[in-house]
Amino acid sequence: MANNESKFSRSSFHREGAKGVPNISPSKPTKGKQDPGFLKGLVETGRVDWEKAPKAIRTRYTGIYLVLVSIPIITLSSYELYRRLEGKSTKKVQEGELVDGKEVRKFDEIEKWQVEKNSLMYRLFGKDFFLDGFTSKTINKNSTDEQDKGT
Repeated sequence: MANNESKFSRSSFHREGAKGVPNISPSKPTKGKQDPGFLKGLVETGRVDWEKAPKAIRTRYTGIYLVLVSIPIITLSSYELYRRLEGKSTKKVQEGELVDGKEVRKFDEIEKWQVEKNSLMYRLFGKDFFLDGFTSKTINKNSTDEQDKGT
């Protein structure tokens, strides 16, 4: 590169008189090769042979399938969250355990709190204010605070 030569001299974009748009020759769009076996089988049987289907069709089908599957999941979880926030739905608390076959041993209030405090959801999200089975009459706020400090 000579001293009088600019660093932009080789660039077609920076030449004097040149238009700012590079000259790109239009190319004919190539159609994706359709597998005649896939379409022929689809027309004849009315069923899709996914092994013969082109990758673009399989990808699109998978995307549509995942969206349609997620709609009921999102709807149900949104409905339950709405009910929890409105106070119409409560979380059930384990009230006892099975011992020696079919005998059921009921938990007292302290054991219920211990089971709840040791649960994964309590550890992740903290105290749930919509618990079914705990009321302000059965457990007062001071006793729960003392239990939290003790453990």
